[in-house]
Amino acid sequence: MTDDKENPDALQENPQLNLYQKELEKDVEINLANIREKSMFVSSIRAKWLGHYAKEKENLERIKRNKTKLMAAKTASAGQQSILRLKSDAILTEGDEKIKRLEELRKITEANIDYIEHVFNILDGFGFQIKNTIELLKLERA
Repeated sequence: MTDDKENPDALQENPQLNLYQKELEKDVEINLANIREKSMFVSSIRAKWLGHYAKEKENLERIKRNKTKLMAAKTASAGQQSILRLKSDAILTEGDEKIKRLEELRKITEANIDYIEHVFNILDGFGFQIKNTIELLKLERA
């Protein structure tokens, strides 16, 4: 995401993303002891991540609605300023900590959504990886 280039510490400021990373590591860890179990739960793992995705999308929409409401309230309270000046988000958000915080939350939530979309790509190949590992184990035992 381009926002991460603007703020290289974005991942450190996002504890939810750190939790997602640890959770994914556990979800895709395969060894001889758990391979059969993982093969049975691939769909459940994907469903869990779909739930995370839906939650993050809902959070993003809530953040956008709240920002829109705050911007509308600020625009209404600044009634005497020119319309051209009010159209600039930078001018509207200048000095408004609530709007700045919502913008930070939006960036964090978008980073979470982006990460989960990449998780889906990983999970798409995960079932095949398990299947291939099981086939390899069968060949080794034969």
